[in-house]
Amino acid sequence: MSLLALTAAALAATAPTPAHSVQIDHRGASYAVEYVTHVETRAKAIGMSPGTRPSTRRCIVSAEVSVERRIQPASGGRAIASRLPGTRSFTQNHPGDCRKGSDDGAKLVAARSDAIDAHVRQLASADHHDTLAAIDAARDFAVN
Repeated sequence: MSLLALTAAALAATAPTPAHSVQIDHRGASYAVEYVTHVETRAKAIGMSPGTRPSTRRCIVSAEVSVERRIQPASGGRAIASRLPGTRSFTQNHPGDCRKGSDDGAKLVAARSDAIDAHVRQLASADHHDTLAAIDAARDFAVN
């Protein structure tokens, strides 16, 4: 298999799936609007572990969720993508050190998946007018 085919397969496997999608009809054209979540997780150990006393080490795991809007014309063409303002952070902690290669970030995202979905839906519902403005701006730019 060629290197190009391997790269395309890898990109297709890691492409994020839309968390929310809507269909918009505006000025006689139809658009598919997808909202894709981007999650960045971090783990940080705080506290100290003196040899003769109980440890105060804690691992703080945080996940920062941002949402990207992708507007795709139904007739084809290029999509308009932009990140929406309003990131949301989720944190949890547990005693001990942060272990390298652990799945604490994935566990945090899975535990808060309902809140993440609600955040995406809230941003999508508040984004309707901005979506129409982005479509109009792209249309005006293409006409000029």
